[in-house]
Amino acid sequence: MIKRAYLFSGQGSQYPGMGRDIVGSDAVAAATFAEASEALGLDVEALCFDSSAEELAQTANTQPAILTYSVALYRAWTARTGIAPDVAAGHSLGEISALTAAGVLPFADAVRLARRRGQLMQEAVPAGRGLMLAVQTRDHTTVQELCERAADDTHEVVSISNYNSNTQVVVAGGRSAVLAVQDKLDAADIRSVLLNVSVPFHCALMEDVVEPLREELGRIILSEPAFPVLSNVTGRPYGSAADVTGLLTRQVVEPVRWTDDLRHLRMNGVTFAVEFGPGDTLTKFMRHTYSDIRSFSLDKPEGRRDVERMIERTTYPFVPRALGMAVATRNTNPDNAAYTAGVIEPYQRIRRLGAELEREGRTPTPDEARTILALLLTIFRTKGVSQAEQDERVEELIRDTRTAEIFADVDVTGL
Repeated sequence: MIKRAYLFSGQGSQYPGMGRDIVGSDAVAAATFAEASEALGLDVEALCFDSSAEELAQTANTQPAILTYSVALYRAWTARTGIAPDVAAGHSLGEISALTAAGVLPFADAVRLARRRGQLMQEAVPAGRGLMLAVQTRDHTTVQELCERAADDTHEVVSISNYNSNTQVVVAGGRSAVLAVQDKLDAADIRSVLLNVSVPFHCALMEDVVEPLREELGRIILSEPAFPVLSNVTGRPYGSAADVTGLLTRQVVEPVRWTDDLRHLRMNGVTFAVEFGPGDTLTKFMRHTYSDIRSFSLDKPEGRRDVERMIERTTYPFVPRALGMAVATRNTNPDNAAYTAGVIEPYQRIRRLGAELEREGRTPTPDEARTILALLLTIFRTKGVSQAEQDERVEELIRDTRTAEIFADVDVTGL
């Protein structure tokens, strides 16, 4: 059975101009940037396209910018291809993007949360007081031991903040302590490089962020995920929306256990992964950890073409197309109970039927296709999609999947 993972980029992958090509060529992506600008009261296009590298690297700017671009790519991709994931994961900030894609966080709230998270992180450590250091080694235990020794010697915080791949960890903490670790690594002939970030993430220096972030999350109405999303803290899927506040607040002071997330994907049969966001950092982490899971970055047009060719060979079009439309449409219904009954449950029924079709190696029967369309319409109506947009989406689904014959004698509006 083919299984797809969608991965969402974290901080450090940003670059000036990110998103310009997709916004210029895709109306869904352009609308996502416009929605982010409205939510924040600032021009997110200008922030992504016209800022200097230094301005974009400021954490309070970086986080909402990457989240907006990642979700714009995701929405454009699912609207165009109709392919929804079996599971999603995001690296640090990317976990918020993944939860947004899964419908847990409303997009406008997620953008504001990313902005506030970035501001809190920026304020937690004065400029120049902290550093982060990427270390190229498979010997993670030795790096941890060096951190403990440096902490004792300098009386500053320093620890492993990211387990990124089998060959890379990141160290974060006070400036003197991180430089002491780097000196010890140099003496041991272990390669390391200081990162161009404005604050040291995922260490005890972020403790002051926890309670304000918890308060911010407490103002957001959370919904159950449309598909599983992995936590950086546990390396396992969120059990429910009730877990989000606790895990996202713990995430800022605990290490990103990305290798645990990747291990979960591999143990659960993921065949290929698609990265949403700037650059191809997560694609490289996958390659260096589990090279048998093919991974593609959508940041560049050639990456989009590569994964589209693969998907054409590995999916049955009708069910993935319906699932993609279900997650790509914007929700305007704030009723959490109605969302669960009218969006999450129908979505899961479609997914289960899709899994059965894949196991049996067949396409839907006419009755199954009509059932799927009826469930999709339930999702549209619950989300508050206008009748005109519903009609447009149904026409697009039937046209793209060449199922006009199945629905020729069906009153679609009555489903």
